[in-house]
Amino acid sequence: MKKWVMGLLIIGMLFSFAACKTGETKEAKTTDSISNFSEAVKESKGETVTFYGYGGDEKANAWVDEVVTPAMKEKYDITVKRVPMDIDQILNKLTTEKEAGTKTGDIDVMWINGENFYTAKQAKLLYGPITNKVESFDKLMDVDGHNSKYDFGVKIDGYEMPYGSAQLVFAGDKEKFASGFPTDTKALLDYAKAHPGKITYTAPPEFTGSAFVRNIICDIVGYDKVEKAAANKEELYQVIKPGLDYLNEIKPYLWQEGKTYPTTMAELDQMFSAGQIDMSYSYSQMHVAEKRSDNEFRPTTESFLFDKGTIANQSYLAVADTSKVKGAALVLINEMTSESAQLKKAEAKYGYSIPPFDSKKLSKETNQKLADLYKNQGVLSLEELQEKQIPEVQAKKIPIIEALWKEHVLHE
Repeated sequence: MKKWVMGLLIIGMLFSFAACKTGETKEAKTTDSISNFSEAVKESKGETVTFYGYGGDEKANAWVDEVVTPAMKEKYDITVKRVPMDIDQILNKLTTEKEAGTKTGDIDVMWINGENFYTAKQAKLLYGPITNKVESFDKLMDVDGHNSKYDFGVKIDGYEMPYGSAQLVFAGDKEKFASGFPTDTKALLDYAKAHPGKITYTAPPEFTGSAFVRNIICDIVGYDKVEKAAANKEELYQVIKPGLDYLNEIKPYLWQEGKTYPTTMAELDQMFSAGQIDMSYSYSQMHVAEKRSDNEFRPTTESFLFDKGTIANQSYLAVADTSKVKGAALVLINEMTSESAQLKKAEAKYGYSIPPFDSKKLSKETNQKLADLYKNQGVLSLEELQEKQIPEVQAKKIPIIEALWKEHVLHE
């Protein structure tokens, strides 16, 4: 009798062990063992995946709801749930979950870049690398380009996927710049002296105004020197001092003699639209097209760059380490960065977004479609934009530069 009972126990233990091993394999498959995109697609059918991102951009939200979500359902039988949330809230939520030992959470895919990526990567909040598991990366992106390897000077190591491009682009009415736009710092200073009060910029730490200051510095001292400088106040000041000196030189010729500065981009654009100032700028390459389309800027308004280039960066998509549907998250990222979805995002209806693609990898037809979308909109070609790009300064140096501007320019 005892031998019979013992036999049953052994058989039961063997079945139990086998079941546990099967469960472990399945769990591993859905978390860490996705080796390629095909596996991600195979395991994700019927899943629901969340996309957490800034909810204030109505056109971008409409694109997710009207273009991406139906495509995901039709192609992969995956349901997309869009959750509007600012990135600082997203990171707070992920950090809190990590500290509590939470293994799975609600956040799958997030929109991220810059200092927030640095924070998330340092805190090990992200799943990856992912770029080797998303088809559109090798197919459409400049895999060896700066923006595929660095995000505000932080090594990406495959932990985020290029999603959209941004570049500082200036705007001016060509009728007011009869002899040509000021495409370097010398020409800008000459114009300011000849037209006192007609040039200004938004005060750092406003995001775009901070980029304008960094661009002035890079144009004068060179990006390489800023990039190589140590991230401490004393050494960085010595390197960027010629740029700060320039900003002090132009200061008396600015709007309000540089005694005050606009604080928001909306204020800068309103001043430009009203003719108070002759130049505006934006981190969106399509800014002029949007403003012309909305009849806020005159139809003679055009975009221009500095000859040495302007600061460019990209926004990215990443997967939370606590995502319980990592395969579906990879599929969503692939769809959001696909040629078909990004071409729709480039339309006026969805905000005229510039795709993060390598133009050399696109077909002649796709490049032509993009050119046609932007034609006669006061927008520069994708090729010209990409030819005149300066990498973004390392994230940890930005607040130091802003502090130095405040100390040596604003309060000078």
